[in-house]
Amino acid sequence: MVYYVMAENSETRALDAHREAVEGFGDWSEDDAFDAGDEGDADPATRGGSQGTFLTDLGETLRGAGLSVTEYDGWQQRSRRSGGYDGGPIAIVLHHTASQSSSDGQNDARFIVTKDGGAPLANLYLDRTGNWWVLAAGATNTNGKGGPWGPIPEDGANARVIGIEAANNGVGEPWPAAMQDSYVTGVAALADRYGIDSNNVLSHHEWAPTRKIDPAGPSRFGSINGAKTWDMNMFRSAVNAARSEPGTVHVTESKTVTSGVDTYVVRPGEAWWSIAEKTMGDPSKNWQTLADANGGVDRVLLAGAVLTIPGTPGAGGGTVATAFAMATAQFPGEAKRGMKGPIVVAWQEALIAHGIIADKKGNHDGDYGEGMVQKVLELQQSWGWSDADGIAGSGTWKRLHSQT
Repeated sequence: MVYYVMAENSETRALDAHREAVEGFGDWSEDDAFDAGDEGDADPATRGGSQGTFLTDLGETLRGAGLSVTEYDGWQQRSRRSGGYDGGPIAIVLHHTASQSSSDGQNDARFIVTKDGGAPLANLYLDRTGNWWVLAAGATNTNGKGGPWGPIPEDGANARVIGIEAANNGVGEPWPAAMQDSYVTGVAALADRYGIDSNNVLSHHEWAPTRKIDPAGPSRFGSINGAKTWDMNMFRSAVNAARSEPGTVHVTESKTVTSGVDTYVVRPGEAWWSIAEKTMGDPSKNWQTLADANGGVDRVLLAGAVLTIPGTPGAGGGTVATAFAMATAQFPGEAKRGMKGPIVVAWQEALIAHGIIADKKGNHDGDYGEGMVQKVLELQQSWGWSDADGIAGSGTWKRLHSQT
């Protein structure tokens, strides 16, 4: 729920302003309570109450995904003044609280449901242990002015989306692995339950880029700016992998520490956190050490760059060893020319992860067009296949994931 003013497009000034502003639960603004629908003809005095749909199965949905849940008293009837949802939620927006660890859990949750002039500030709150707090079943005041995004009209998110606050100070606090796992699992479960397209899982920064940076901070989801705002394409890919829809690939990252490695070649889309997890163990303890040994946290990680892995035998001795902890994944199904949907997305993400196609917006679109056909054909031909046809089948999947 972080608010800051973008001064002459200066990212550094924006981050400095944010650091100065963090007190308690961030510096929540009245702009976050705004929704364009509130300025229609409807009398505010008649809005609220039981109007619209209330998501009274939020707790059940999260528990069904195997997550720990705490229900805050009265959540089933709690909403912003516009009430519930018309036609159900159409998106999910991610935030962080900009609150200190001393406020974790009950204190943060209480603030969200009692903030004068703004409550409730979110439907859900994720604490640092990975436990979910269910706070409001109706629409909330967490997004405010911004957009548009997909089906969400400009300044119209509060009445249409599920808002999630997650505990993090917003100025460099690493995200615990259990919390990251829980964030992905919870969002995937909610998206499945309410039929929300993964492309409509977005960050507050994406909704309001001139005044928000959240969620931000060291995590496996990388960063896109000096404020360490998450790369939501990486988060959305993780959500896609976790969703239970037919044809969706479920990816399990290897957490095995690679021994005897003193350097690492950066792959597309990787971050300090994910590289530390693959090469050094617990990333919450080791990502900073890795960054410090390679130019500092402000270094932009480019694919192909060679990093020194501190603490490994011969580190810094000049030996170049490529450490690729490959993901293993279930076969998502066959994909071929003209197909669209989650099966194609699974193939695109796999090809990106293996460096076959570039990690850019057009390569996450779920469309098996001529470009995909050609890349898969070339890949098959590179293996010496006499029957190369550009169709992404089980044999191609198996061979792709056997490469190192």
